[in-house]
Amino acid sequence: MKAVTRRLPPGPLDPVALCGDHGVYFHNRSVTLAGSGVAALLPLPRGLDDPAAPLDLLRRVAAIERDDPVGLPGTGPVAFGALGFEVAGATRLVIPSLLYGRSQGTEWVTVVGEPPPEVPSRAELLARSAAVSRSEPRLAPNVVSCEPTDYGAAVDYATQAIAAGRLRKVVLARRLVLEAASSFAPSAVLGRLAAREPSATAFLFSSRAGAFVGASPELLISRRGGLIVSHPLAGTTASGVGPGRRLLASAKDLEEHELVVEDIARVLGSRCSELDVPGEPSLVALRSLNHLGTRIEGRLLEEDGRLPSALELAAALHPTPAVGGVPLEPALELIAALEPGRRGCWAGPVGWMDAKGDGDWVVGLRSALVAGPEAVVWAGAGIVAASDPEAELAETDLKLAVVLEALAPGAAARLEGGRLRS
Repeated sequence: MKAVTRRLPPGPLDPVALCGDHGVYFHNRSVTLAGSGVAALLPLPRGLDDPAAPLDLLRRVAAIERDDPVGLPGTGPVAFGALGFEVAGATRLVIPSLLYGRSQGTEWVTVVGEPPPEVPSRAELLARSAAVSRSEPRLAPNVVSCEPTDYGAAVDYATQAIAAGRLRKVVLARRLVLEAASSFAPSAVLGRLAAREPSATAFLFSSRAGAFVGASPELLISRRGGLIVSHPLAGTTASGVGPGRRLLASAKDLEEHELVVEDIARVLGSRCSELDVPGEPSLVALRSLNHLGTRIEGRLLEEDGRLPSALELAAALHPTPAVGGVPLEPALELIAALEPGRRGCWAGPVGWMDAKGDGDWVVGLRSALVAGPEAVVWAGAGIVAASDPEAELAETDLKLAVVLEALAPGAAARLEGGRLRS
């Protein structure tokens, strides 16, 4: 198998259309990647629970012959994945047979195959692009259910467990199941999410279960050579200047955030020769929500004569206290006891890695698993000793509304306690 990368001359192209409803897509401020077709599937039978799996996967990607005069992160063969919250869950990554990329003012296309197909021109890419559905699905009546039905009672139980000393923090989530009168178009949902939150990382990953689509505000890890960045978020309020000021002064939210930063700094500190961890969080103001965030930057140490890959770092970090809890094991036990089922891809690592080990992995938040007329949406809140059940319920409603509006414009205004008002 061989990967051939060529630079593209300037011109119009819609990456979302190129990805379509059944491809892969990843877009943040530094890189845009949109792929279709399958050149290779890379299974992870034990998920990220196998410590040897990330390195083995990198070696498989690096073993693909490359003709890559562009040489930027994201060129050559690239493996994409939505790895799931459950660390030991079986999953797989995919190398698309056709990949469009854009970064640092440069555009390129990579084809992968045995033998590799001809590298298409921009005109041919335009012709191949799937038409993006702009339809807005109609919601059938009484189609929304949200579990657990008494989220406030679950939060109260968790705060009692914290008061008893069993743990310090746990992230409890709600699951909303939405059925429409017509099938959702994942690429259209992606487009609406990306437009609503342009500073978030927009992603789409198609699998047999459906299309996992979202716009995540939280960077788990980014690697470019020896330099890494992680930007954890914890602590949320409604958008606006006033709520943002109150968030920065909230002892409860500051405690929740500090637990996340401490854990990430501990994991990355052992792998870095330098690690910059700001002493206080800053306000991350999105269009729909405010978050507390801390941007952590570092320089990697070599391990056995090489730098750890982006996927290895993601495996070491996941799940952070931003989606799990502190300590982790009792938090996971509480999550299993109080949540309505397995989270699947929600809150798991979503991203990409190239043959050099560079890549970006975000936390799969503000997302939905879309399959035909059904969409499954999760939203969680970090529970600590000072958590108020009504406030945590309101926070999850805010997060659910962001995704619900992208799925069915106008529906978010009818959301109340996980139900749609008629």
